[in-house]
Amino acid sequence: MNKVREIQLGELTLLESYIDLCKRHNLRYYALGGTLLGAIRHKGFIPWDDDMDLGMPRKDYEKFLSICEQDLPESVILRLHDDNLGNTSIMDTSIQIQFGNEWCSPFIDIFPLDGYPEDGIHYWLHTNKIKFYRALSKISVIDRLHERDRGSFENAIVKVSRALKLNKLLNTSKINKKLQSIIKQYDYETSSLVGNVLGSYRERELARKEVFGEPQLLEFENLQISCHENPDEYLTKIYGDYMQLPKEAERKGHFESTWGD
Repeated sequence: MNKVREIQLGELTLLESYIDLCKRHNLRYYALGGTLLGAIRHKGFIPWDDDMDLGMPRKDYEKFLSICEQDLPESVILRLHDDNLGNTSIMDTSIQIQFGNEWCSPFIDIFPLDGYPEDGIHYWLHTNKIKFYRALSKISVIDRLHERDRGSFENAIVKVSRALKLNKLLNTSKINKKLQSIIKQYDYETSSLVGNVLGSYRERELARKEVFGEPQLLEFENLQISCHENPDEYLTKIYGDYMQLPKEAERKGHFESTWGD
């Protein structure tokens, strides 16, 4: 069994515990990004993908944070990523897998879903306030950022910030608190436009609330996972022709990209 599959199977065990908790407490969640794509295109994991992303409407997300440590197996720990702008991971420490020179445990990333303004000026202002504080947050932890292609503009900012050591001038905690207060201005329940506001795909992760809609269960390996009511609109916005497989060279998962073979 290859390492990617080992990690996937560990994540499935973790997902089963998470789904059970959500059922018992009537919490909504949705598969996001590549996890939703995997459910649609592969009825499970994308074969080379070792990452799992889930999203929860803000109200459900905050309730989950308040109960999960008492309600998940003892081996499962909660990791709040303040430096990663407020998302959360759950990790199963009972499973240890060697990947390169590192030992890692399977984990699932969980993101809050928030509202977003629809009309022109409010959309523009909200988007640019988030971009500004997101950039400050990244600069404040510049020494800990993984190397990856962020586009020419962001790559230039990263290089200049490292050279000038701008992170020494910034307080990560204060910046992220301000960023979170901005994100929470628009309530998921009363907004027409919603999504994972701080997702990797930026505004492409926003969708009409009807796209998320009433969660539907889709096959995911040996489980049933909660997905968007209209996954096609969401996936097309992010990936374009999402049923088309990427080139071989682009088929890399999270751990392989971070630690190599």
